[in-house]
Amino acid sequence: MISLLSSLALVATVVLAQQRCDAPSPSVYCNTTEILQYQTSDCRPFHIFLSRGSDEPYPGRLGNLTSEICSALGGEDCGFENIQYPAKSTAWGTEEWCKSAAKGAASGQAQMKAFSEKCPDSKLILLGFSQGAAVAQDILGGGGGHVFACEQVVNPAMEASSAPGSKVVAAITFGAVVRSRDQNFTIGDGKPYDGRRARTPEQLEALNKYSNVLLDYCHHGDPMCAVGSTPESVEAHLNYFVMHNEEVVSQVVKMAKAATSSSDAQSAQTGPGNTGSAGGLNIDSGSAFLAAFITAALLHVTL
Repeated sequence: MISLLSSLALVATVVLAQQRCDAPSPSVYCNTTEILQYQTSDCRPFHIFLSRGSDEPYPGRLGNLTSEICSALGGEDCGFENIQYPAKSTAWGTEEWCKSAAKGAASGQAQMKAFSEKCPDSKLILLGFSQGAAVAQDILGGGGGHVFACEQVVNPAMEASSAPGSKVVAAITFGAVVRSRDQNFTIGDGKPYDGRRARTPEQLEALNKYSNVLLDYCHHGDPMCAVGSTPESVEAHLNYFVMHNEEVVSQVVKMAKAATSSSDAQSAQTGPGNTGSAGGLNIDSGSAFLAAFITAALLHVTL
């Protein structure tokens, strides 16, 4: 009887997990009213930019995490927008991944710049998964180079010392296709491995200027971000959100509040009556079980 109950409990746990829109094999998409209520172009204290994974419909698996972050930040104090890009996998053609990623980096930088100019007091948060994680890191540190069997057009880094870069208070990436091993901002046992390609020294140097706000999640066995780690597991690439959402929400809220406190303190220093040397500075410091057994070979190509 105990064994039967344990088995039933396990089945129930798996079923509940698959009902999550950010599960490895979801039965629903992350486009619910609860999530989309936060999609806005309005100026709010915190604004999240989402860079979804390959072939995901907007807003992708990241939608659930975004909703949780916004709720934790006070609901009406937070909004999000999708980075507008194709998010095409290699299944669409040899060159399509690179074209897609390059478009994502360019669109992301342009969108962040436009929003920061419209809403200069807003703090920015950047989230990316899979191809979208590579795009997010390209936005910050610059991107471009050989990936899979194509050549991605080079894009410059986003300057960290001026807006919109200086407005970024948290940047979280999961299973980045393009990443470098042994970075201090990497979290997970995939840290000793490169992605499908490593970033260039110049890209890493620029990306490290965001190391105080960047968290790069990579699992051992993830065939995208930890190439060479064995055994490979597609599950390792798709279960980031089921495993880490709670801790990520906590970290993002912590970083966002710290940045707000720092900004408030700086504003007090530069307010009327302060004539010290700091007065001239402004520093912002969805199919259930069958889908779960999709072959690793197929996803290995299409993610």
